[in-house]
Amino acid sequence: MLLTAALYAVPCQSQTAASAQKKSPQGLWVSNSGFFDEFQGGSLQKSGRPTETFGLTFAECCPDFPSLTFDNAGNLWVGFVADQGSGVGELSRNQLNASKTHLAFHVTLSYEENPNPLFFPESIAFDPAGDLWVASTASTINLVEYTPDQLKTSGGPTPASTINFPSDSGFATHLIRFDASGDLWLGSQYSVSDGSVSAIEYTPAQITEMQMGTSPTPALAVVAGPSSAGISAIAFDRAGNLWLAAPTPESGANLMWGGTLEMFTVAGKTGTLTQPDVVITPAAISSTNQSMDRPNGLAFDDHGDLWVSSNISSGRNDTGFMVKFAADQLTASGSPVPRVVLYPNRKATNLDYPSPIAIGSTVK
Repeated sequence: MLLTAALYAVPCQSQTAASAQKKSPQGLWVSNSGFFDEFQGGSLQKSGRPTETFGLTFAECCPDFPSLTFDNAGNLWVGFVADQGSGVGELSRNQLNASKTHLAFHVTLSYEENPNPLFFPESIAFDPAGDLWVASTASTINLVEYTPDQLKTSGGPTPASTINFPSDSGFATHLIRFDASGDLWLGSQYSVSDGSVSAIEYTPAQITEMQMGTSPTPALAVVAGPSSAGISAIAFDRAGNLWLAAPTPESGANLMWGGTLEMFTVAGKTGTLTQPDVVITPAAISSTNQSMDRPNGLAFDDHGDLWVSSNISSGRNDTGFMVKFAADQLTASGSPVPRVVLYPNRKATNLDYPSPIAIGSTVK
């Protein structure tokens, strides 16, 4: 039986959708463990404990939303895992600001049989041609591709292509992105020889080779800093520069993880990059929190500002938060204090575990 997913919209208590749209054309969507929220307008302009414009959750039991992304038409696609099954669902653009109390996926891709190519859809991304790629963890780590025609109706279509990575390959395809040139980025690859972790790039021609079963050498490997505990998020700014979020291990009496943001100029580069052009390190934002604490989500808005979601370590007052660095704070290395800090609103039960995040246009 095809899994269907109903979602419930919780109207904003502090602002209407219409007033939010006047202030900002974009909405920030946040996956928050068993549900996800959208924030708009004034709630994104100042620090505080915001109330979401929408609070969405499954009708079925025990959901997880490991991945969010928008297609070129502004439709929101969601990777989901629940007791009844797993897959990828689409919320069409005209649903995202609807006044309905019930929302349902317009299209749902899911499977009954094993192996399930969408067993755990950890990351989803669209290439420039509009094909949807899903990084899924099953018996092997794999990437599956669906064409625009396959995304028009619900079902369990045979993927247009599949790229498999053996479990001992060092690849962790839980992060996938496409840049403006159509190059595929995977974050990350672990090196057994030196313990380093890299984001790696494949050109469209190399993607074709992998679809045919070969294993080309990546066009570029970008190595995260030596103090990092891995790569938790990747994003591209408007200039095409690559940004990596890299958590750092626990330290100190408060078991504070921390983390860094690293920017690399990657256009025209091949081989291996080890020296970032910009490194953003944590700054204190309260007596118990710093600006990055296990950063797990990155998203640029249309102003070039960078939003970062963090999941706080054990023994802390809050369980998660988000910060915004303005574009002018990202031009040089340092520890800038974020322009906006959003903490959980306990009445709304949001931002408890804010990862991943996505930014898309709201409906006018």
